[in-house]
Amino acid sequence: MITAKTMPMSESAENCVARGAAPARSPHLEIVRPARHRPALGEGHIRKLLPAERHLLLEHFLRLDPLSRFMRFGGVISDSALSRHATRVTTGDALALGYFVDGELHAVAELHPLPKREGKPLSAEAAFSVERPWQGKGVGSAMMEHLVMLAQNRGIEELQVVFLPNNGRMKRLAVHGAADFSVDDEEVVGRMKAPHATVFSRMRELMGDVFSVCSSAFDLQERSLPPSLRGN
Repeated sequence: MITAKTMPMSESAENCVARGAAPARSPHLEIVRPARHRPALGEGHIRKLLPAERHLLLEHFLRLDPLSRFMRFGGVISDSALSRHATRVTTGDALALGYFVDGELHAVAELHPLPKREGKPLSAEAAFSVERPWQGKGVGSAMMEHLVMLAQNRGIEELQVVFLPNNGRMKRLAVHGAADFSVDDEEVVGRMKAPHATVFSRMRELMGDVFSVCSSAFDLQERSLPPSLRGN
């Protein structure tokens, strides 16, 4: 059975909530799986990226090692193209989730709505980028759980993930989401069903939005501190 519990907050975020933003134990929720499958997120947290945080998104993309960048975008991409993509993500219809550690962004999950097609389910494409030191730690799986919630609250019926055939991490992530696959010589498309929205899922997102605003302010404060003082 899947249950939920609140994620730990920093002392600063708790103070923000205590000033009236939201109840102290409701800033952000995560899916809890049996212990052997639970993502090891350490001290990090997942929240929505705000439009004003475009620079953090671009800096994250630029920090990706060449192979991770190639796998994320399905080929070679220039820094200027990354800049344009960061702008599209933060100013268009897309939604983005970030994984933060000590105020620094180290992984991103994107949800891009696809054009509505007659007789077809409402769909969106999911994309993930995780910096090398945080790969293989369950970050992508945890972000997928949150991305599914955002999709279901928007009436999206089908999530698609498109990746290169040799991208083993993305394939495992799609398998974890019970995706059906179609394959050709150049790419793999995984399709998974999103559940219907519930009162609980909408409340989770609302509380997460409150947390995102508070956390964005404190992440900014965290980044202004010397590295030796972060996370204290």
